[in-house]
Amino acid sequence: MKTTGKLHNLNAWERTATPATSLVMPTGVDGLDELLPCGGWPRNGLVEIIVPDDYVDFMSLLMPALARFSRQGRWLAMVTPPSQARASLFTDSRVDSLKVLQVNPHPGRSALWTAESMLQSGDCSVVLAWPNCNTELMDKRLQNAATSGKALAILVRYEGMSTPGSVVDVRLKLETDTDGSAVYLVNNQGEMLSGVALV
Repeated sequence: MKTTGKLHNLNAWERTATPATSLVMPTGVDGLDELLPCGGWPRNGLVEIIVPDDYVDFMSLLMPALARFSRQGRWLAMVTPPSQARASLFTDSRVDSLKVLQVNPHPGRSALWTAESMLQSGDCSVVLAWPNCNTELMDKRLQNAATSGKALAILVRYEGMSTPGSVVDVRLKLETDTDGSAVYLVNNQGEMLSGVALV
């Protein structure tokens, strides 16, 4: 994935002065920018999205921003994605599918080690991962890797797997019922702070 030429381009990109406004990517979802602490998705950092199960369409929260990320020259990577999320990213016409990677870890390597390595590489603008565990140390390592690689790490966790005290920059919880869907900002103690209904 790395070549000398590509590394040269990445290093040149990293030396470019970055205005404060470019540290955030607008979500493109009505009401979501106002909910997020920095007014959009952080370009560098760790986001956790808590979902009830595989059948909830959380990708619609990410797709407008992922489409813009895909046109900026670096990879969008998914580490062991479920089929519905994979299909969404590969088939959405707004996303440059030539910039999408699905990565299945090598036997003997965990998905989280793979996500950490990809974040650190500098080759990815976004790495999505579906971890089946949660520790503060793991989150801290992923947060550091995202910062050093100037990337956005998105952890999708199922309800019950996210525990209070994890270290993330933004934590969201998606809920659905017969009336529709809503997304909530959640603090590190697991308390819902505010929310917005999704259209």
